[in-house]
Amino acid sequence: MLKNNILVSTVVRIIKLLPANFKRKAFVVFFLLFLNSILELMGLAAILPVIMFMLQDNAIENNKYLLVVYNFLGISSPELFFSFISLAVLSLILVKNLATVWIAKYQSAFAYSLYQYFSTNLFKYYYNKGALYFKENNSSKIAQNINAIPLDFANTVVVNTLTALNEITIMMLIVISILIYDPLIVLLLVSVVLPVFILFYRKVKDKLHAIQVSLYKITPEINKNIFQSIYGYVDVMMANAEEEFRKRHSNLIGKVLPLHIQDKVYQLAPARVIETAVIAAVILLALYGVYFIEDKSHLIGLISIFALAAYRILPSINKTVLAIMGIKSRQFTFDTVSLVKENIELKADNRTANFAFSDNITLSNIYFSYPKGKTVLNNITLKIKKGQKIGLIGRSGSGKSTIVNLLLGFLHPSKGELSVDGKKLEKSQLAGWRSCIAYVPQDVFMLDATLAENVAFGVEKERIDYDRVEGALRLARLGDFLEQLPNKLETMIGDRGALVSGGQRQRIGIARALYKNVNILVLDEATSALDNNTEQELTEALKGISETGLTVIIIAHRLTTLRDCDIIYEMEEGSIIHSWNYKDLFNEKLVIKEQNISH
Repeated sequence: MLKNNILVSTVVRIIKLLPANFKRKAFVVFFLLFLNSILELMGLAAILPVIMFMLQDNAIENNKYLLVVYNFLGISSPELFFSFISLAVLSLILVKNLATVWIAKYQSAFAYSLYQYFSTNLFKYYYNKGALYFKENNSSKIAQNINAIPLDFANTVVVNTLTALNEITIMMLIVISILIYDPLIVLLLVSVVLPVFILFYRKVKDKLHAIQVSLYKITPEINKNIFQSIYGYVDVMMANAEEEFRKRHSNLIGKVLPLHIQDKVYQLAPARVIETAVIAAVILLALYGVYFIEDKSHLIGLISIFALAAYRILPSINKTVLAIMGIKSRQFTFDTVSLVKENIELKADNRTANFAFSDNITLSNIYFSYPKGKTVLNNITLKIKKGQKIGLIGRSGSGKSTIVNLLLGFLHPSKGELSVDGKKLEKSQLAGWRSCIAYVPQDVFMLDATLAENVAFGVEKERIDYDRVEGALRLARLGDFLEQLPNKLETMIGDRGALVSGGQRQRIGIARALYKNVNILVLDEATSALDNNTEQELTEALKGISETGLTVIIIAHRLTTLRDCDIIYEMEEGSIIHSWNYKDLFNEKLVIKEQNISH
C-alpha cells in the first residue's frame, strides 16, 4: 500500500538516485525546514496570550499558564505584562522571519547545486554517446534533457518532496496539539477539510500529470522550429517560407496555450478550495457555539485557536497539495536523471590525455556501415606516414568524410582496425589522440565571442596566448583583416561568425588549427569558400607548415588545393580505386575534360 503512495515511492527513488553528499544535504534541508516550522508554531502559540488579553477580561487569572509566567516574572501590573508579552512575540516573529530567509537561501543553494550536478553529468553522458547519436537525435530534446529536466527534477521533485514531508509533519504536530486542547476542533478539521483535500487531489492529479507530459513533448518542437528559422534565415527568406515557419510556430504555441492555462488554474485552485473548506468549518463552529455553548468566552477561545490553526494549516495543506501535484506531474524526470547513475556505474572516465604520434597511421581492412544502412566503406587499407601530405578526392558520398570521421574517432569501424604507430587505437585513448589533431571542416563552427576566443577555441580567456593567436591569423593570411578590425583581437565576430565572410570564417578555422600546435592537420573541404588567390596563399602557407613535419590530410574538389600532396587517393562507392601523384592526376583529369568537350 505504502509503495503505491506517490510521496513514499518518490522518496525511495530519490534516496536511490542521490549521491551520498546530496543525501546528507537533503536531511539538513529537511531538518531546517522542520525547525523553521517549529518556530512558526511557537510564533502562533505566542500570539494566543495577546488575543486573550484583547478578548477576555481577567485573562491572567483565567489562564493558569499565563498566571504562572506572570508570577514568575514578578511584574507589577497586567498592562506591563501585556507589553512584555507583545515585545516577546514581536522578537520571536523577527527571529523566525530571519531564519526563514536564511533557510530559503540554503534550500535554493541545495536545489541549484543538485541541478548543477545532474545537468553537468548529463552533459557528459550525451557527449559520451558520440557524434552519430547527435546526428540521429533531436538536438532540442537533448538540450532540454541536459538543462530543463534536471532543473525540474531539483526544484519540482526533490524540493517539493522535502516540502511535503515537512508540511505533513507540521500539520500532524498541530493536530495533536489541538487534540489535547479540544478534540472538537480536530473533528471539524478532519470531517470538513480532509475530504475536500482528498477529492480535489484525486480529481486533478492525473490531469496535471498529463499536462506536464504533453508540455515536455511539445516544447522541443517549439525550440526546434525557432532554431531552424533563425539559423536558416537566408534559406527561409529565399524560399519565401517565412509564413510557413511562423504558422508552424503559432500552431505549436496554440497547442501549449490551453495546457499552460489549465496548469495555472490547477496551481491556483488548491488554495481557493481549501480556504472555502476552512471558512465552512469556521461557520460550522460558530453555529455550534451559538446553539450549544453557553460560555461565550469558551467559544471565543475555540474560534481563536481554530483560526490560528487554520492560519498555519491552510498554507500547509496548500503547499502539500501543490507539492504532491508537482511531484506526480514530474515523475518522467526520473527517466532522464537516472541516466547519470547509469553512466557513472557503467562508464568510468578513464580517458588517456597524453598521446604520442611518431611514425604512421594505418587503416587495415576497414569496413563501415551506419546502423540499418548500407556499407559506406568497403575494405579500406591505407597507411599515412608522419610528415606526409595526403589528398582524398571523389564524388559526394564516396566515403571521404567517413574516413576522416574514423580518423577523428567520431565513428568506429564495423570491421577492421585503426592503428597509430603499430598499435590499435583504443576508445580510452581518443582524448589524447584528438589533442594531436586539428580539424577544419567545410562549415567552421564559430562562437559568439571575440576573434581571439574563436582562434584559441576551448581555452579560458585568461589563458589565451595573444601573440600565438596573432601569429596563427597571419599564417592563415588574415593579417590585413586583423589590422582593419576596430578592436583587433577583441573584436566580436557575431553568432556563428555572422559578422565575417565565408572565406574569413574558413581562414579563422585554419588559424584555430594552427594555434593548437598539433602533429596532424585535417582539412575537410576547408578551402572551398576561398577565392583562387586566397587559396593559393593558403596553399603556400600549408606547404611551409608541412615541411616542419606536420602531417596533412586534405579532402578537396579543386585539384589545385592538392598540388603539394605526396599522394592523392581517389575514392568511389566506399573504395579506393586509384592512387595518384598530382602531375599524373592533373593530366588525367585534363584529358577527360578535353574528351567531354570534344563530345
